[in-house]
Amino acid sequence: MGGHGALTLFLKNPGMYKSVSAFSPISNPSACPWGEKAFTGYLSSKSEWASYDATELVKNYTGAPLDILIDVGTGDN
Repeated sequence: MGGHGALTLFLKNPGMYKSVSAFSPISNPSACPWGEKAFTGYLSSKSEWASYDATELVKNYTGAPLDILIDVGTGDN
């Protein structure tokens, strides 16, 4: 599991974990061609995609403040 998976589990299970760290996680897979291909293979409908996309989960989160560390580099630029 990578950083995106860690973020997704953390955000879908508030209170289960104290904090989460993600190093160069995939960003917004439901809004790019390769993510759409992957989600189509695993999820039955497009309406489910947001519940497995950490970007969407963060955007829609309304609970208590969370301890999240996301670290990215510039090596791919």
